[in-house]
Amino acid sequence: MPDPVNLTGEIAAAINGAALRGHPVALAYSRDDGSASVSFRGSTYVRGSTELATWARNPNSGLAAAVTDRPRVSLVFFEIDGPGARYLAIEGRARVAPELNDEVYGAIIEPERQQDPEREGVAVVIDVDSVAGAASDGFFQQTRG
Repeated sequence: MPDPVNLTGEIAAAINGAALRGHPVALAYSRDDGSASVSFRGSTYVRGSTELATWARNPNSGLAAAVTDRPRVSLVFFEIDGPGARYLAIEGRARVAPELNDEVYGAIIEPERQQDPEREGVAVVIDVDSVAGAASDGFFQQTRG
């Protein structure tokens, strides 16, 4: 039976600052036409034990627009010699959260803030439903209860 979702410990160590180590998290969502869009999200970080957050530089298109109608997202991370988990496959539901703009913008890594110095983007929060991966003690699976 899978463990409950808990993004602390090795998972947080892997995700937080991953782009600074050259291994940004990739995020996939569905476009209006049903096709998949996959992009690296250097601003992704662990916001809480069951949540991720990221910054969408354009609040009116791409990820921010898509998750309004199609909130299901997938994320993947891989780093062979990193500080935490080595591989993560994450499923969740994203939502635009403008009320968290100050918090999320302040928490993302500096190179990502430099990509949007005027803070024209918007915070996106991902409620994680499942995580499967590999860490120092082997493979694991977590699922939201």
